[in-house]
Amino acid sequence: MAIDNPIDAYEQQYIKEEPTLPNKLAKYAADLGFKLAIPDGGLAADILLKVVDVLFDKPATLERVNALFELVSGEFKNVERTKANHEDVQKAIQLAIWYDRHERDDAKRDHYVKLIGNAVRSDEQVQDIASFVQTIEQLNERDFTVLKVLNTVMNKRGDWKPQPNPGGDVMKVHPNTFIQRAQELAFEVAIALGQKTEKNMFSREEGYGICNRLLGFGLAHMVETQTRELPLTDYAFRPSTQGIRLLKLLGEDVPNFENYFQGLALLR
Repeated sequence: MAIDNPIDAYEQQYIKEEPTLPNKLAKYAADLGFKLAIPDGGLAADILLKVVDVLFDKPATLERVNALFELVSGEFKNVERTKANHEDVQKAIQLAIWYDRHERDDAKRDHYVKLIGNAVRSDEQVQDIASFVQTIEQLNERDFTVLKVLNTVMNKRGDWKPQPNPGGDVMKVHPNTFIQRAQELAFEVAIALGQKTEKNMFSREEGYGICNRLLGFGLAHMVETQTRELPLTDYAFRPSTQGIRLLKLLGEDVPNFENYFQGLALLR
């Protein structure tokens, strides 16, 4: 099966002319009825009219769909074969185009393209590419910012050490490595989020909340330290294997990547 078959199948089945809008909605958009609903115009009218453009501007929608399709297609250049599952790749492309056409989020579009491209070029088989697309759609840029900080603070080169094991030495990392960096993590997250950190008198709650969001998506794990006293007590999280893999697929430098998956390698 040729690698471009998923794209061919998608192009034939899904990039079709949009159905005609219901007459009422079409007239509503064409007549710019928001001006009647909001006589004073201003900020509300500006925002709502942009919503009309996103939802009802058929040429702009098709233009964006075609643009993303071309970007994704470009990721397949010089790729003759892949270890990725073809149906998974096709579903990932379909989801990316579906989300992008409705959200018009350029940052997420960039994430989708990098993810799919790196997945099909990976030397290892990447599972559940479509699920990663779904995860990206639900994250915001502040989530990605904090995930990157977790990677830089809690995943440093040299953290993993060889430890004796009945089946041979295994690379491990002690939990104290993460616990001792709790203050550094809270500080670096605060800076990344644009908080003022003078005299160490900044609230850790924003960063703590985002880390818990990442935990909810399976991208991070909490490291138990102590009962937190609000709002100034530090916290400790580390990236999960899922978070590590997502960062790798998005083109980030990920130290210790192989160590996170050594158990899977031993089972093969």
